Amino acid sequence: MEPDNTGSVDTTDRQALFTELVQLTYATIAEPEKFHDLIELWEKCLTSQIVTDGTGDATEFTGHLNSALQIFDRIGRIQRDTDRARRLLESFTMPALICGSQRNILHINTRLRAKLGEEDPLELLAQSELGDQVANWPDTQSVAFAQTSAGTAGIQTAIITRLPAAFGNDIGSSRNFLVIFNDISEANEVWGMIADKYGLTQAETQVLVLLAKGMKAEEIAALREVSINTVRAHIRGLLEKSDSKSQGDLVRSSVFLIAQVQSLNVVSQALYPAEDAPADREARLILPSGRMISYREYGARDGRPVLYLHGMMAGPDLPESVKSDALRNGIRILAPSRPGFGRTDTIPAEGMELIRQSCRDLLAFIDTLSLERVFVIGNLSAVGIAVNFADRFPDRCVGVLNTGYSGVVTDDLIEGMSTMSRAFARTYQRSRTAIRFLTRAAIASVDFLGAHRMMQRHLRASPFDLAYCERAGCLDMMAEGLKHAIAQGGDAFIKDGYLAVTDWSGVIASLEGRVPVSAMLGSQDQIAPHARVRDRLAELGHYHVEFLEDAGQLVLFQEWPSAVRRIDAAFATRPALPE
Repeated sequence: MEPDNTGSVDTTDRQALFTELVQLTYATIAEPEKFHDLIELWEKCLTSQIVTDGTGDATEFTGHLNSALQIFDRIGRIQRDTDRARRLLESFTMPALICGSQRNILHINTRLRAKLGEEDPLELLAQSELGDQVANWPDTQSVAFAQTSAGTAGIQTAIITRLPAAFGNDIGSSRNFLVIFNDISEANEVWGMIADKYGLTQAETQVLVLLAKGMKAEEIAALREVSINTVRAHIRGLLEKSDSKSQGDLVRSSVFLIAQVQSLNVVSQALYPAEDAPADREARLILPSGRMISYREYGARDGRPVLYLHGMMAGPDLPESVKSDALRNGIRILAPSRPGFGRTDTIPAEGMELIRQSCRDLLAFIDTLSLERVFVIGNLSAVGIAVNFADRFPDRCVGVLNTGYSGVVTDDLIEGMSTMSRAFARTYQRSRTAIRFLTRAAIASVDFLGAHRMMQRHLRASPFDLAYCERAGCLDMMAEGLKHAIAQGGDAFIKDGYLAVTDWSGVIASLEGRVPVSAMLGSQDQIAPHARVRDRLAELGHYHVEFLEDAGQLVLFQEWPSAVRRIDAAFATRPALPE
């Protein structure tokens, strides 16, 4: 059944084709090995205008897809939220819980249960500053410090973070909170780190500990047997050295830092000297927005900072050869998991708003790590985020390098893509309802076939890349990247389509004279053959694009020394800002 010149088929044939599509979609969920058959049928439907969110006869058919999808999503979301909350809480080394704005406890970790013993956990929220905070949370607030009810299992202080709106809407109220209970005793080694960071004296550190315990200046003076003026002098010194505007700010920032270091195992350059840090580091932190971000760090601890933004299927990991070379060349690679990927919180937004919020989070991320300027690498679909970050915050970028994807997208480029990539791109352009079903089928196939075999099938479209992965021994790394993409159920995978099908040439053009921007593309790339857009790339005179003959889509890994040369040149011409 072929479409006519208008790209449509008659109603009878459309109904038959739609019926075949639905049957194969459901069959693929049960028998994921049929996924590639589904891809071929899907392309047939796309050219026949069966899959569209527009008006007309097709709307009747896609309505059935949409109704079924809502049922699946509702069930899946409840289970994902419950599992995610459990994993989140059990990952903390300190007592923690998730509660709702009605002072109701939704989840509690084993460490807090053990600490409470027979005591009722609801007592932590009843008639306490902590309970009042969650019940009267201002919309503009993201993080708070509070005291619990006196005497409840010896727990006194807590850090409260409002969880993203997309977290837990199906398991509790629309406003849910993560509460981490902190050990602020004198024995906590983090106080020593804070003292080193701000250059505090022993007396100032002791005063800070007592302030964090909720004591007033008069009480501290009596306990330490010194005058009230002495204590006030120590407090003034604390405020000045920490650049805090108020005593409350000082205490909140100090206790929050304890939560970051102890509960999330953050390794920050402000706290640990380079020689004490492990070669490969994985950590998480909570941003001022309240979202949690997971990131990995490779290379030289005190080297030139490179912000590596991973693609849809690649994940934040890098080949061992790249990591060791970064260490030798004095490069520090920071690779955050993008929103919704791995263990980084999703952002309840799509399209350009998702990119804007992602850029703000990346700015907060480098601020938290005390980085003035970074070199940004956008790999594959992350090119869109990389160039938009540079456009919004040019003073914080020494340069941008796009790899494996140029950011210049045309219909001709999409037409030349491999079957799977082309099917996803076309489906995203035509129907958001349909892309969810296609993604669900892909996830089922990963579960059935395994990420390793699924990645092999994907890379078969580009034999040069497949041969490289097998030769370099990084096929397992790529498979882990695929699992990273669907760790939270495929939502990030779906949203990523916007990055892949959007033409970013306008944003790239805006960087002229502001941020150096270049691209490395592989001539052997048969997944997204950018040779089809050479003329468009040539029109962007300041966009330094290089086609490397012995590289495919994984050009960043295959030609890493070329990336190092660009990093060196960027830092030579745009050095770090003076402190």
